[in-house]
Amino acid sequence: MNRAFVMTMKRPHETLGLPIPIGRKLAGLGKSTWITLTICLTIAAAGLYIYQVNSAATKSFTVRDLEKQTERLRNDVMALEDQSVKMQALHQLQERVKPLGYVAIDKMEFIDVSHSAYALAE
Repeated sequence: MNRAFVMTMKRPHETLGLPIPIGRKLAGLGKSTWITLTICLTIAAAGLYIYQVNSAATKSFTVRDLEKQTERLRNDVMALEDQSVKMQALHQLQERVKPLGYVAIDKMEFIDVSHSAYALAE
């Protein structure tokens, strides 16, 4: 055999001076790449899940505090409305205007002013 023929009989990786065939090296590299990618995506998904759970928990605490504040304000409004109704009651108004010199009305009479009627003071 001549030397040129022997050179062509070498494996491609041996011709390039590589210790392992390129195909085998790429297959191993592909497998480790997929494993690394899967691990990274799993960690990223777990981190996103933890972030969302913490965010939802924070918002739920805020909503609960606002609901408590709303209930307190609703109770305050009801108390103030009750107090307002009591203060505007007719007997309460009569008691408050007595020191000012007003007297209670016993009998009310209405005058029709549409027919040129006039009221005279007696």
